[in-house]
Amino acid sequence: MSNGEFMGGPPDTWTGREVNITVPAGVLGNFDRMTETLKEVMTQLGHPSCHSGFDVRFRQSLDFVVSPKGNVAPAIPQPFVS
Repeated sequence: MSNGEFMGGPPDTWTGREVNITVPAGVLGNFDRMTETLKEVMTQLGHPSCHSGFDVRFRQSLDFVVSPKGNVAPAIPQPFVS
């Protein structure tokens, strides 16, 4: 989905709510990619041109999962890791 398109927009009750965006370090450390990420999230929220009214918070992805056998892996699937 490109910026400028959105999927019908969210309910108005989303305005003023906290928005959490979890990103890998490769995106978090790149200003242009972070800008594009914010644009895409706001587009999907139905506000492609502004983020006022939203409490936007960025988190670096540091989540891991453990299998029943004890194997540890990043929780973010490989296609998102750069």
